[in-house]
Amino acid sequence: MGINTGPVTVDWDKMLQSKQSAVTGLTGGIEYLFKKNKVDYVKGWGKFASATEIDVDLNAGGTQKVSAKNIIIATGSAPNALPDSTGLGTDEEYIISSTGGLSLK
Repeated sequence: MGINTGPVTVDWDKMLQSKQSAVTGLTGGIEYLFKKNKVDYVKGWGKFASATEIDVDLNAGGTQKVSAKNIIIATGSAPNALPDSTGLGTDEEYIISSTGGLSLK
């Protein structure tokens, strides 16, 4: 996983590979379970059009209307940004987000 014992050392590239492997496995596992259980999976930004319909702006471009008796909206996560009034943007070099912290070189 990138941490070597004996004289303790860290192999950062190996740690990043291990992290990416875990992320890929988890997201792939969810997509597999969706497919196995006949759950339609749509990636994008959605908003309710009615109690049984969602209008989705697709990540790949275009739009799609989804109609179903049962709908699950999985919002995912994104780091919070500092207010603009601070003058401190997240540059992922000196000021990093949680996402950037997982990809440090």
